[in-house]
Amino acid sequence: MPRAESKITQQVAALLRARARTLSGLVLLAVLGGATMLGMRWLSDPYRFPLGVVEVQGDFRYLQKEQLQAAVAPHVTGGFFTVDVVAVRAAAEALPWVYRASVQRVWPQTVRVQIEEQQPVAHWHGQGFLNRHGEAFFPAEDQTDIALPWLDGPDGQEMKVLESYRRVSSRLASLGLQLQRLQVDGRRAWEIQLAGGIALKLGRTQPWQRLQRFVRAWPSVFAARQAELRTVDLRYSNGFSVVWQQADAADDAGNTG
Repeated sequence: MPRAESKITQQVAALLRARARTLSGLVLLAVLGGATMLGMRWLSDPYRFPLGVVEVQGDFRYLQKEQLQAAVAPHVTGGFFTVDVVAVRAAAEALPWVYRASVQRVWPQTVRVQIEEQQPVAHWHGQGFLNRHGEAFFPAEDQTDIALPWLDGPDGQEMKVLESYRRVSSRLASLGLQLQRLQVDGRRAWEIQLAGGIALKLGRTQPWQRLQRFVRAWPSVFAARQAELRTVDLRYSNGFSVVWQQADAADDAGNTG
């Protein structure tokens, strides 16, 4: 019997020691958790680690730094560890001339805003621009004085119109001609305008093939009278009509290309 009692006593002692270790662990976790919370409160105190500088970086051609700073300023609140960098970035990217923004904290009191500005490659809809990715953006300021080609087309077709412009522009450049405007209307009819005011009406059907007809006719029909040329209507199945500057009516040319 004494041995049995001794064994039970040992088991009880082991159980008590295990519970004591568990309780000690829980107390330690509680202490660490409390210390962590106090530490977070201490770090998040804006008076302890205040923000002092908003640093704006980037190559700016169209965007004004002051405009950017005014847009992000309401979101640069709190302290170094609590400022909402996501909100700051969203405020910057909401500006039409900002293509992309990144925001980071720089110890001990700086928020750095890195800006990639929009790079317009063409006017769009007479009010906005297309960037090189075929994405439209619409600044509030009047920027019609920027020397870029003028493109127009249905909403949602920005990239297709831009690709068409690039293809047509490259083809006309081989003749020494500069494309200034390309318009695709709601019926998908094409009309383009060259430097010097020459208009080419290509219509809806096979506009690229009709443009090729003009390119083939250029050396023999148009090149020598370029200064007089006003309009070439290529919306014919096998030919085109021409309006010259001094003509009162259209002259038909039966060039079949």
